[in-house]
Amino acid sequence: MKLVVSTRGSKLSLKQVELFKSYINKFVNVDLEIKVVKTKGDIIQDKPLYSIGEKGLFEKEVNNAVLKGEADIAVHSMKDLPKDIDPRLDIIMVLPREIPNDSLIFSKNVVDDLEKIPEGSIVGTSSMRRKSFLMHYNDKVIIKPLRGNIDTRIKKLNNNEYDYIILAESGIRRLGLDPKRIILPLDIFPPEPGQGIIAIVGIKDNSKVKTISNYTDKLTHYMAIAEREFLKEAKAGCSSPLGAVSIIHDDKIVIITGLASFDGKFMEIVRFKDYLNNAEKLGKKAGEFVYSIIDKVLK
Repeated sequence: MKLVVSTRGSKLSLKQVELFKSYINKFVNVDLEIKVVKTKGDIIQDKPLYSIGEKGLFEKEVNNAVLKGEADIAVHSMKDLPKDIDPRLDIIMVLPREIPNDSLIFSKNVVDDLEKIPEGSIVGTSSMRRKSFLMHYNDKVIIKPLRGNIDTRIKKLNNNEYDYIILAESGIRRLGLDPKRIILPLDIFPPEPGQGIIAIVGIKDNSKVKTISNYTDKLTHYMAIAEREFLKEAKAGCSSPLGAVSIIHDDKIVIITGLASFDGKFMEIVRFKDYLNNAEKLGKKAGEFVYSIIDKVLK
């Protein structure tokens, strides 16, 4: 079966297509043709993502190729997908999840805890969540916007433009990189919902889509359901200092949520637990709780 795949052109995006090909070919013989798409998020590099004020900055143009019939499927980092995608589309499958944590990366000043970052250190991130969470644990640092692909960000660190940067551990591992770093625990620094998950998007009821949807990773599927439902009920976007991640233990699923004030002075981390088959219900419950307090926290 031949599939035309829509994707961004970054090293990480192309690696994720490669990982999809390796995974799906364990079950069905698939020949891929890659269609590279440039998104608004790729073009605008001089602003933090949260300041642009739009959702789906890395998603819309990639999915449009599918809607126009130029591609059969689109490959995404699930964390880049807005809570609502075009109703003609669906997340048809997910690959086994990579580690979802964020990591603190450094080239010189080694630390083993966020609180030990020296006063006045410059930390690079363009994520409001990472910025606010970091300020909660250490308000003595200077946070400076950081854009570009993973290689570019690490190069800026090594060129002494930053003392530390924060990146998703999954991207580091997928690219085979090994910078000096510490992995931030999920229960103190919950990541972006969907972080570490590769999501495949396609037209609903398409025959090719139905074929490959049978091979979705079952455990990751439950985590994706919980975290996507959380996003919908929390009614939050990329400008909200909000994180959530789910963990599966036997027949139970736990979702860890984190919400901070913009200045980091207030932060609340709450766990919710239910049976695996209730993943959607669990995500809804967690999202409703966050929505009930978000105005008070962010005002």
